[in-house]
Amino acid sequence: MVDLALIYKHIPKVFGTLAFIVNPIFVYLIFTEKSTKFGNYRYVLLYFATFNLVYSVANVVIPIIMKKLNRMACTTSRKISNFQVELLRALIVQTVIPIFVSFFPCVISFTIPIFNLDLGRPINYVEVIALGAFAFCDPVAIVMCLPIFRNRVLCRKQVAKKQKTVETPANVVDSKAPTL
Repeated sequence: MVDLALIYKHIPKVFGTLAFIVNPIFVYLIFTEKSTKFGNYRYVLLYFATFNLVYSVANVVIPIIMKKLNRMACTTSRKISNFQVELLRALIVQTVIPIFVSFFPCVISFTIPIFNLDLGRPINYVEVIALGAFAFCDPVAIVMCLPIFRNRVLCRKQVAKKQKTVETPANVVDSKAPTL
C-alpha cells in the first residue's frame, strides 16, 4: 500500500528542487534570445519564472516553519495563542472584504451587459464606489478586529485607568484617623 503522507511530504520537495534547476535555465534562455522575437512577452515569461521560484521556496519552507511552530505550541502562553487567533481572524476579514466590497460589485457590473440588461448610467459608478469603499473598509475592519487597536481607538484602557484613580485617590483622609 502507498503511504500518501510520504508522497505529500516528498513530492513538493522534489518538484521544488526541479524548479530551481529548470527556472534559472528558463530565465537564461529568455534573456539570451533576441528581443525582437519575443517583444514584451519576454517579461510575462520572466514573471512566470519568478513566480514559480517563489512558489517553490514557499512549498519547501512553509512545512519547515510549521514543524517549528508545532514544537513551540506547547511552550506558548495562552495570551500569545489568543493573539494568534485574533490575527487569523483579521486575516480572514482582510480576505473577505476585498471579495465582497470590491471584487463582487465589479464582477456584477462587468457581467450585466452579457445578459443584455440595461440598468442605466448609475451602474457605471459601481466600480468606482466599490474600489473607494475598500480603501475605507479594510483598515476600519482590521482596527475593529484586533483588540489592541480597538481598545486604543475606543479609549477603553484610559477609562479603566481613570476609574481606578478616582476610586483610590492618594490624598483621601481616613475618616477613623484622629484629627489634630
